[in-house]
Parts: sequence; structure tokens; C-alpha cells
Amino acid sequence: MEYSALRGAHMGFAYLSILLFVIRFFLFSAKPVLRSNKLLKILPHIIDTFLLIFALLLLHNVWGSPVVDWWIVAKVVGLLGYIGFGIGAIKRGSWPAFIGALICFAYIFGAAKAHSVLSWLALL
Repeated sequence: MEYSALRGAHMGFAYLSILLFVIRFFLFSAKPVLRSNKLLKILPHIIDTFLLIFALLLLHNVWGSPVVDWWIVAKVVGLLGYIGFGIGAIKRGSWPAFIGALICFAYIFGAAKAHSVLSWLALL
């Protein structure tokens, strides 16, 4: 698969992932009973699995070592923050965790766009 197709798929799954995260947060806040909905429990794992697969394919096809490009390491660190905050937001309905997750996602997106650990600041 060529770079542009891999990148497009990875970006598409990233957009789906954040969109579903936001939808789930507001749905679960409004109707906590929906937390037990099987589709809303399984779908994020499917989307995130494909997101990770395409990330690994991109890494394999384009870059030999992630530590050569520190912005990739920064994306992984941002991802860990996003996961941690996301769990808090979804399981407890925590607004601060929700905002933290969105900030982490914005940082990850900016690091990918700028190819820099400075994320959006590198584009100024």
C-alpha cells in the first residue's frame, strides 16, 4: 500500500476515533444506561485497532526507527495521555478528563502535522 493511502486511512481512523469519543462522552453523560450498549463498547476498540494497524504500517513503510524522529515518540506519549484521560472521561463522566483527552488529541494531531515535538507551536 502506498504512503498516501496508508496516511489517509490512518487519519480517517483518527478522526473516527475522536468523533466517537466525543459522541460517547455526551451520550453517556445524558443517558448513563447506554454505557452497557454492546456496540458502543466494541466499536471504539475496532476503530482504534485499525488506527494502530495503519500507524504501524506507516512506521514500517516510511521510517526505520521511531527514535530517529522524536515527534513519533511524542505522539506515543500523547497517546498514553489521551488513553488515560479518555478512560477517566468515559468511565466517570469527568469533564476535566474529557478536556484533558481533547488537549492530548490536539497535541498528537499537531505533532503529526508539524513533524515536531513542539506540535502546533512549530507551525507558528
